[in-house]
Amino acid sequence: MLTDVFFQIANNSPNGRRLVFRLLFEYLALRYRNTTTWTQMNYGYAEGPGPGHTLSLTSDEEHERYCHQLYFRVVNGVHLAGMDLVEVSCGRGGGAAFLHRRLKSRTMTGVDLATRAIAFCRRVHKAPGLTFLQGEAENLPLATGCADALINVEASFCYRDLDRFFLEARRVLRPGGHFFFADMKVPEVMPSLIERLRRAGFDLLRIDDITANVCRSLELDCERRSNAIRTNVPSFLRQVMKDFAATPDSRIARQLINRTMRYYTLTLRKPVSSE
Repeated sequence: MLTDVFFQIANNSPNGRRLVFRLLFEYLALRYRNTTTWTQMNYGYAEGPGPGHTLSLTSDEEHERYCHQLYFRVVNGVHLAGMDLVEVSCGRGGGAAFLHRRLKSRTMTGVDLATRAIAFCRRVHKAPGLTFLQGEAENLPLATGCADALINVEASFCYRDLDRFFLEARRVLRPGGHFFFADMKVPEVMPSLIERLRRAGFDLLRIDDITANVCRSLELDCERRSNAIRTNVPSFLRQVMKDFAATPDSRIARQLINRTMRYYTLTLRKPVSSE
């Protein structure tokens, strides 16, 4: 029942969607403020049969392997060493911290609406050049032309005004800067989404359907996700969290498996001649 109410609000009201997701993320950040081994909430990425390993990771990174691999896949091999990066809707900060280490960026700024999530990020992820700010995706607390690349992973559904976010992403990017966008969408909306991105001033460089890789990750990572929910989440919230985490019996997992919902990554760029 609670799950149905949650998704009904999220699907039918932009303002309600923003509110329920903010409340959820604030609650998670408060309840799990001392769970420092859980730093990411994405669905992950795995290659083909077998263990699906594509990256060499440290022992400290291994427990969130598939989440790390998704971030690495989203940036799609673009050279970002020594550059200024931004992640919008950084959540618990693990993705931003990982990319900063892995890519050797000059700076990485994570932005998130949830105040307690930002407090968690600042406490847990400490590195030179890594900072976290509280703010809205549609009104980023960042200077114009401050970033060489902007990353946005599994967050766009939470926003009240997606077109406003696209304009903000373009604003904070320098000419020639990259915009890496990843999320689940029904296939029918993709032509409209691409057109909206073009109207916002982006050139589309590449689009990939990685649904099969995400499904493989959910399969391989199922035990960790399910155990975490069973152990840590109050019973009244477990079904909501199962849907949120896309465990095998959740509606999101079923939609991805039957491909009524697909997982896309888009690599875009602000034109070099852009004002």
